[in-house]
Amino acid sequence: MTFVAASRSSPHLVTGIFACNGCRDITCVRIYEGNNDSAPLFKDNGTLEEVVGYYNLAVVNSYPEREQHTAPHFTSKTVERTYLQGIDNARRKQNDAAAAMFRKALDVATCELDENLQKLSLASRINALFDAGRLTEDLKDWAHAIRLDGNKGAHGATELTDEEIAQLESFTELFLIYTFTLPAQVALKKMASEGAK
Repeated sequence: MTFVAASRSSPHLVTGIFACNGCRDITCVRIYEGNNDSAPLFKDNGTLEEVVGYYNLAVVNSYPEREQHTAPHFTSKTVERTYLQGIDNARRKQNDAAAAMFRKALDVATCELDENLQKLSLASRINALFDAGRLTEDLKDWAHAIRLDGNKGAHGATELTDEEIAQLESFTELFLIYTFTLPAQVALKKMASEGAK
């Protein structure tokens, strides 16, 4: 982040404005400068004081608030980690890395759907899950789209567009919902129904 300016609203409360060095968007951070013998971190004229080892600062709040992303429910920690890394890279406009991580989330997910298929390639695993009735035709097509776009991100010379990454993220989320979230919710409802009998 690059410091842009600051505005002091009280002797100890100041809002610093910073620009992201990547996307150039602005972030505002309200900072409490506690009692300190050294000079304030932000000067009254809106410039940043270069202070080495400045202590007694606390971030009160910031705007815009950081988005909190979650993976679809009932996914494993490994699938969740790779899926969230895909989202994080997508938000940072690291499209190649995002595509590769969405593909990895699919790779791990298909291994978890049938551990006996782990030695197969991802393409063969997707087809085997479809042949076994574990995936619908649409899910199979989505999975292959994720696989192919993920390959482009990992090995292709041309970076995927933001629109392609958004679609890849959506396909990955829907794949995880249909293969993990919905079956687990149905199983829970079934258990609750049987327990009530």
